[in-house]
Amino acid sequence: MKIYTKGGDGGETTLLGGARVPKDDVRVAAYGTVDELNAAVGMALALDPDAAALGDSGPALGAVQEDLFTIGARLAAANPDRLLRKGTIPALSPDRIDALEAWIDALDAELPALEAFVLPGGSPLAAQLHVARTVCRRAERGVTALLDEQPDLADVVIPYINRLSDLLFTLARAANRRGGREDAMWMPQRQRDGSAG
Repeated sequence: MKIYTKGGDGGETTLLGGARVPKDDVRVAAYGTVDELNAAVGMALALDPDAAALGDSGPALGAVQEDLFTIGARLAAANPDRLLRKGTIPALSPDRIDALEAWIDALDAELPALEAFVLPGGSPLAAQLHVARTVCRRAERGVTALLDEQPDLADVVIPYINRLSDLLFTLARAANRRGGREDAMWMPQRQRDGSAG
């Protein structure tokens, strides 16, 4: 099978189920951003091949990549309900949200309390996790744009993406701490100057 089909040369693409839509369709933008997020997570994993900083979170991030493919398939389906019923695409279990929350709580227990905003950066791994977090927020905005058409996305998909952005933020902080790097904190100017404003 050839990697190129030439089917998109006219500015359209085919959804799962056969419908053709413009490549700038809101649905295509949403699943494209989820794909970009998956690549950003993959880059984070590549920056820590021996799991020195991520530890057990490395394999768990691999499971997140699987979840993102599941979400992408749902978003790319012309009729997701029908494809879910047929088993053509998998459903994202609500248990995955619980798993992300438990993971965040476990990481948060090893981190100092937040008293200011964190500036993205630190170690290369932490910086990449912050990049993934911002892509995740953009994916959330893109999926939210589909709510009028698919209100059921609010049941599991949007809460999952929302929680994932929190996880990526917490993982970035944990990667810095485990790597011996301090998070850089942003303070409003009046606090830096010590003045009342």
